[in-house]
Amino acid sequence: MNEPLVVKPKRYPTNLLPQEHWDKRVCYIRSNCQQFLNKVHDAEVYDDDVWIVTLPKCGTTWMQELLWLVMNDYDFETAKNTNLEQRSPFMEFDYMIHSDLDRSLKPIEDLKRPRLVKSHLALPLLPSQIWDKKPKVVYVVRSPKDAFVSEYHFFHHMGLVPPQCSLEDYIKGRMYDKDCNEQFDNMYEFYQLRSEPWLFYTSFEQMKLNLRQVILDVCKFLGKSIDDTILERMLKHLSFKEMKKNPRTNHLWEIEEVRKMTKREGGDFNFCRKGETNSYKKELSPEMVQKLDDFVKEKVSNYGITLDDLLLLN
Repeated sequence: MNEPLVVKPKRYPTNLLPQEHWDKRVCYIRSNCQQFLNKVHDAEVYDDDVWIVTLPKCGTTWMQELLWLVMNDYDFETAKNTNLEQRSPFMEFDYMIHSDLDRSLKPIEDLKRPRLVKSHLALPLLPSQIWDKKPKVVYVVRSPKDAFVSEYHFFHHMGLVPPQCSLEDYIKGRMYDKDCNEQFDNMYEFYQLRSEPWLFYTSFEQMKLNLRQVILDVCKFLGKSIDDTILERMLKHLSFKEMKKNPRTNHLWEIEEVRKMTKREGGDFNFCRKGETNSYKKELSPEMVQKLDDFVKEKVSNYGITLDDLLLLN
């Protein structure tokens, strides 16, 4: 993977968190894209937008499909026949693939309102109108231990890590990257804002524990109604078994675009891979599990909280 670079936001959302926090904040990103980030900063945001913001491999696709259906009156037929990334674009994706600044935000600019927009950017790198207008924002957090493992499998398949890089090599790299704090700053910033009326904060782990309640809470957050029949249909559609076999929610179009960029053939790959919690314990050696547990505990404790606090498990 590319060496992470320090990037400077045009301004920080000081109306949300104290100035002292932003005085110490450093943002890292894995490409040289300051001009693109400047364009994102100035992007137009609408009051009826819904933004889904996550770190990679944290349940984004799962929540994205849930949100799109709630926002679009449970239109299962369109959901089954149209790729999710076309219904709800990933804001950074076009620039990542084509490096064309002029067209970079066209997928979201052309999207029919109300828009559902996905981003993996940190809070200070998002469009500044989000902080000012405060449209609906949904943030999904996940244990970094499982997210790191899931990242590895995706990046390895797509040729974005060296072929000889093992899972444990990758985990060690993530633990000691220059941007390792970025992962935790990102989560903690949104955790601090979890009581804001415009933000819906949840976790992959909560979705696994009680998807029914998360759906009901999302409906309330978006001001949408749902009856028992539709709720049962939603639960089936959003089950891991259905999500894994659904070509519309496995990012096949995006994966093909990445393969063109990397000139890598690659075989079949399910973006929805396991959908489990604590699966890192099954894939890493006991010694590596202990190291990762200690690493995450130390990082999170720096904010005066626990991982369970972040994941809403307390």
